[in-house]
Amino acid sequence: MTRKTWRRRGLLAVTVALTCIAAACGSDDGGTTTVATTATATSAATAASPSTTATPSTTKAPKKATMAPAITEPVTVRFENYNLFSAGNLRDATLKLLKNFEAANPLIKVETTATRDQEMFQSLQAQLVANKLPDVAQVLLREWDQNIENLPLQVLEDLAGADLDTHLAAVHAYHPKARALTVRDGKTQGLSYVFSTPTLFYNATLMKQAGLDPATTSLKTWDEVAAAAAKVHAATGVDGLYIACIELDWCTQGLLLSNGGRVMSPDRKDITWAGSESLEVYGFWQNLVKTGAHSKLTGTQAQDAFANGKLGFFLQTSAVQGRMVTSSKDKWELRSTGMPSFGTKTPVPVNSGAGLGIFSKDPVKQRAAWELVKYLTSAEAMQVIVTEMGYLPLRVGMMDDPKFLANWDRRDLILPNVKQLDALQPSLSFPGPNALQIRDLFLKSLEKVLFNGADPIATFTESQDRAKKLIR
Repeated sequence: MTRKTWRRRGLLAVTVALTCIAAACGSDDGGTTTVATTATATSAATAASPSTTATPSTTKAPKKATMAPAITEPVTVRFENYNLFSAGNLRDATLKLLKNFEAANPLIKVETTATRDQEMFQSLQAQLVANKLPDVAQVLLREWDQNIENLPLQVLEDLAGADLDTHLAAVHAYHPKARALTVRDGKTQGLSYVFSTPTLFYNATLMKQAGLDPATTSLKTWDEVAAAAAKVHAATGVDGLYIACIELDWCTQGLLLSNGGRVMSPDRKDITWAGSESLEVYGFWQNLVKTGAHSKLTGTQAQDAFANGKLGFFLQTSAVQGRMVTSSKDKWELRSTGMPSFGTKTPVPVNSGAGLGIFSKDPVKQRAAWELVKYLTSAEAMQVIVTEMGYLPLRVGMMDDPKFLANWDRRDLILPNVKQLDALQPSLSFPGPNALQIRDLFLKSLEKVLFNGADPIATFTESQDRAKKLIR
């Protein structure tokens, strides 16, 4: 797939989805590509910007929950999920979790809809118009503000009452940074579920072939990573580096923040991606491509290349970790480290991934939906999420608990990711009803600069001016 082909497909997906919304059709009608599945016990089936620390759900006595007190008869809830859209370990692990949940909750049946992650918001908007929202949805964290501004996500303090705080504190409490990602103006409208920070995976076998000792070669700065990638490319002929922040903007936000830049203001009211610190990042990145240190592949092609031992360094979400562990076994040595810095500046990791939001209005379905969300964010579920999917353990105490992750044989891969959680800054959604257009302007500019040799200053200044008009 060429980069041009990918871009056309991305635009087509957005166009079709928006057409579906205008026609008031559901997500099954082509606005998003959906796959209906059922998990059963017998088959594997304008808000404030987020704060960086968690806030208590309430300073008053907890409200009485609006959901039913218990499930006393069979009930079915629908769960819209993007991990189910993928093939391989993400889908398999999700089906395993749902099977386990149904086995422990025999009165609750979970029907699922699989929707591509980049099309989740459009799918939910279309279903809102058609009055067919799912009971629970896997909602992108980088679009959290966009979602709560446009969709009727339930406030969990109201729905679950005191059980919300009890759950978050149970069996290795939620990390405050993970807790804060779904809190706006003191209200919790979902729970963080699966996410990562930018993680640099690398092929230690290729490093050795290039005369680099993986144990002593520093990869703390981007200059050091670039130098190592150039050596791997020169010695082995394979591509050296791919920074997977090109087709999605969440980790690009982290790159810019790490150099003092931003794609938008903290209050999401202004577009700022053409600032001097951001332009420095684009220029550095463009030079990596020009010198051959950085691959010209698409994100999918780069992921395949890394899995096949044909790429030296790969900055990506740890959601790819499960695949890489399987692909590298007995073939090449997989290692990981944290997000590199620009010189002596401190790296600023941001989050990928999703939270779980509840849309149910019926009290019984609310209870069933809450039980599902509780299970999927429990320590038991996170053991599967970490070891089989590759995401962060949001209950970080699990890392040192022998019952959970303390003795996991690939604990080394997730440690850099866990260490970055303390410094996490949220990835933000672009503001207003034209958010998707604004994001596309940004990503098009990045592609032009990196792969078509366009001038960073002229390109990003022009697209920034256009984006500013879209939020006025």
